[in-house]
Amino acid sequence: MLTRIFSFRGIPSSYRKVDGWGVHAFKLINAKGEVTYVKFHFKSRQGNEGYNVHQAQEEQGKDFNNLTDDLYTNLKKGNFPVWDLYIQTLKPSELNNFRYNPLDDTKVWLDVPEVKVGTLTLNKVPDNFFQTTETVAFDPSNMVPGIEPSEDRMLQGRLFSYADAHMYRLGSNYQQLPINRPRVPVNNYNQDGYGNQEHTKGDVNYQPSVETGAVTDNPQYKATQTALSGTTQQQIIAKTDNFEQAGVYYLSLTPQQQDDLIEALGGELKKVKNPTVRQAMLSHFYKANATYGTRLANWTKDDVKTIQALADKLKD
Repeated sequence: MLTRIFSFRGIPSSYRKVDGWGVHAFKLINAKGEVTYVKFHFKSRQGNEGYNVHQAQEEQGKDFNNLTDDLYTNLKKGNFPVWDLYIQTLKPSELNNFRYNPLDDTKVWLDVPEVKVGTLTLNKVPDNFFQTTETVAFDPSNMVPGIEPSEDRMLQGRLFSYADAHMYRLGSNYQQLPINRPRVPVNNYNQDGYGNQEHTKGDVNYQPSVETGAVTDNPQYKATQTALSGTTQQQIIAKTDNFEQAGVYYLSLTPQQQDDLIEALGGELKKVKNPTVRQAMLSHFYKANATYGTRLANWTKDDVKTIQALADKLKD
């Protein structure tokens, strides 16, 4: 029940250290302005399951909407799915203690302890599914005081791009729509424009204002200052560690999960007609784990020694 829906597909429960699969790193800011880097992980109490290639074809062939049907059926029965929220934290001085950059969103924080901080229960579906889902605007730049973005490069890009996309799709006042409106009233002088619903009064539309009783900024909620040094640049992250975590993931799988992965991935790699491209891909899997790469090469009928030689030339 529900396990196939409320899991991160393909991430086995045996991969305990990254179950929940947090992506971006953020910052927690305390009352003193001290910074702690954090990753948030939601872990499904329902467990982690998924379809292999054959099961997916069978189940989707019988009912392409089977996962949603399972969700709605169990919600009606009162079988509410639950996730526990865990956090991992690092001090700024600890960021350089890894072979990889912890602010690289392709990496998980292996061997960093987790602490449970909350629980999320899904106990209903939207009253108006279309209205809610079509106007909801998830945006990483929407953060409560005490949480700030880290210097994660991908996150920094998404802070702008997500909000910009919502503004284009839903209008400049998309944050006033019921599904996006914050529970705490917003006090500023933004007004008018497409989709405005606030019915503001007066002609003040800028801040600060000399008008009596005008809204002023609260310095308590200003972002923390981060000291910077260096030069502007266009280059990859210095510590990439491109292969280790892929190998750790493969080894975390059960034998059956490994077999399913090899069949699914090998079947797709076999479709690559250009041997140079296919063997380059195989060498990456071999670099991550020799058994992983060997099994895939056997599936695609490529020479394992050739793949090993290509893998030996790869650098982390």
